[in-house]
Amino acid sequence: MRSVVVDVLLVLVVLLELLCVLGLFVSATVYDRLHYSGASTALAPFLLLAAVAIRQPHPYTNPVWNALFVALALFFLNNVLSHAIARVARQRETREVEL
Repeated sequence: MRSVVVDVLLVLVVLLELLCVLGLFVSATVYDRLHYSGASTALAPFLLLAAVAIRQPHPYTNPVWNALFVALALFFLNNVLSHAIARVARQRETREVEL
């Protein structure tokens, strides 16, 4: 039963990431692309964390801690990176930045 739950979680992770990649390809502006790239780090890493935690026999093993760190780092750092990219894109649109 545990392997079925892990498989379902992994399939959901792959489908979510494919949906975000498809959104990147069909979006028109850099801001739309930033929304889809942000969505890729919102739910999928935490589903992957759940799959890793279910797969491990003991919840306090290194793979679980590593997955938790990666999920939290992606979740919080993507917000900072998206904001920085949007700010530079806005400055380039208004010609306030020099290259």
